Amino acid sequence: MVRLFIKLTIIIGVVILLFMPINQFVKDSYDYNIDHDILAFKKEPHPVDIINLGASHSMYGYYFKPTGLSHLDLALPSQTIQYDSKLLKEYGEHLKPGGVVLVSISQMTFANSEAKNIGNYYRILDQSDIEPYNIIDYYTYLKLPGTNTASLSSAITGKLKDLRWNSHQPWSNNGKDYSERKYEKIEEQYQEAIENNNIEPNVKQLEEIVDYCSEKGYQVVLTMEPVHQSYQENFNEEVMNRLVFQHLEALNLDVPFLNYMSDQRFLNKKEYFIDPDHLNSEGRKKFSWIVYEELKRMGYLTKS
Repeated sequence: MVRLFIKLTIIIGVVILLFMPINQFVKDSYDYNIDHDILAFKKEPHPVDIINLGASHSMYGYYFKPTGLSHLDLALPSQTIQYDSKLLKEYGEHLKPGGVVLVSISQMTFANSEAKNIGNYYRILDQSDIEPYNIIDYYTYLKLPGTNTASLSSAITGKLKDLRWNSHQPWSNNGKDYSERKYEKIEEQYQEAIENNNIEPNVKQLEEIVDYCSEKGYQVVLTMEPVHQSYQENFNEEVMNRLVFQHLEALNLDVPFLNYMSDQRFLNKKEYFIDPDHLNSEGRKKFSWIVYEELKRMGYLTKS
């Protein structure tokens, strides 16, 4: 019995020693810390001029610091419009009088109904706002993320992204391969959303966000960020009407819509993009100045 206990103790000790670096590897990964800016703001909140909501297009889209604006980026990868609403209600109180809420509309806004990584919200939202919430998953994600298959997979993928096959590199075939894969994925997601009756609730949620902003006195603007030509070719006018614009038109919202998706200042400029549908640091600086100037022209931000 004593020998068995010793053996078990040794085995458990070895497993823990082997697991510790794996756990730390995940904790240090980019995807696991994707919420770090919001988390930092939560610890030291301050008044802001502008907030942006949305998914990865918006997260990579804005950098207003050079304009002198105080900015809070509440966009996260694959974020659903439901979580846009949750984050706005959690952090909107820090918006200055006359401040602006940018609600990013993407190709998957009305099809995206399931948050891909609930863990992104564990540290930045109250537990009551997280759906679905599981206390074991919650504490495991925070303390032992190395045991979470999705987190471990994301961390490994992030380290190996430069080793992808040539055909899976973002600019393979001048971005056309990436863009076609993205188009096929979004089309599949949209068809699933139709089958599961998820389109209408997402459209209704956008209307509720606009109404909420009106009630709170926030100035709300819908936006669509620039993409590269290779991406835009897949999401032409007919496709965008079906995926997005028909739903916006049905709402008939009385708010500005700044659509830069086909903006010629970006369309053929690979130097402004990480991949065909996400701006890089130079691209987001240029784009943010454009949005800033347009907001000023519209008479926004005058009270900030």
